[in-house]
Amino acid sequence: MKKDIEKQNAISGYRKMVLFVMFDMPTETHEDLEKYRKFRSKLIELGFIMFQYSIYIRFCRSLVIAEKYENKVELSAPLNGSIRIMKITEAQYKNMKVIENYREKPEKKVEEQTQTLMVF
Repeated sequence: MKKDIEKQNAISGYRKMVLFVMFDMPTETHEDLEKYRKFRSKLIELGFIMFQYSIYIRFCRSLVIAEKYENKVELSAPLNGSIRIMKITEAQYKNMKVIENYREKPEKKVEEQTQTLMVF
């Protein structure tokens, strides 16, 4: 019984999907900004979270559910701009390599800021 559960858990990592939505939209006019905000709000409403700027992800239990959300994003897509949707398995997502080679950590930079007071 325990081996069956372990086997099922091992397989499920390949059945669960991560849906990436990457987009680039114009924001030059008020109308463009409104379309951008509406699309971004729809992604959040659908359960997506910001992964990086203009890249949102949603974890799905299966390929069928991922495709359901893929269709919902497509229906919500404004006419202008570029939107890409990519599906990968949860197992592939877990194998992602993250490299954060900042010369200086942003937190450290904030600590080092000082105020200058000028008195005349």
